[in-house]
Amino acid sequence: MARATTRDVTRDSQSAGVSELEQELIALRQEVRVLRLANQELERLVVRDTLTPLFNRRHFISCLAERLSRLERYGTQAALVFIDVNEMKQINDRFGHSAGDFALLHIARLLNSSIRATDIAARVGGDEFALLLDGMSEEAAADKARTLAKLIGESDCCFGDDRLPLSASFGCTALREGDSDFAAIARADMAMYAAKRQTTQGD
Repeated sequence: MARATTRDVTRDSQSAGVSELEQELIALRQEVRVLRLANQELERLVVRDTLTPLFNRRHFISCLAERLSRLERYGTQAALVFIDVNEMKQINDRFGHSAGDFALLHIARLLNSSIRATDIAARVGGDEFALLLDGMSEEAAADKARTLAKLIGESDCCFGDDRLPLSASFGCTALREGDSDFAAIARADMAMYAAKRQTTQGD
């Protein structure tokens, strides 16, 4: 029977050491990957709405401030659109709050699929949404709002056996030089509520 030499023992020890090191490196890579995924999820939660796939109000305000800064520096045009879902209380009361959440998610998906990659869509309140439309005048944004209002009103939003009656009011404003985020939001908000009053009076 062959006797193990000192060289063989040394080589075996080195191989065992390399194997342990490889295992440690693999485990380390796995830990780094888990941490990276956890950080990505935290980043998503910081900027995303909890119910819909849209951005949240905080991130939207940050984006609005950035657009206003760009307007001041380069004169880059943009428009702000505020959206309020009509009769949400009635939907909640008649069909339940789960149906109301489903309606909000349905509208959020319609908005998200109807804007460009350079635009921003956010849920900024319970039943309120907002859009930042790059390169658009107030007139172009109003045209876009009319298209979206028609899309929402004619969409099939079925919750179980019930078709939820959806409509929304829109308010538009162009961003202006010297605007603060508060001033731009207040203008869009006022335009939206004016449109909502017209809808109510029309009924």
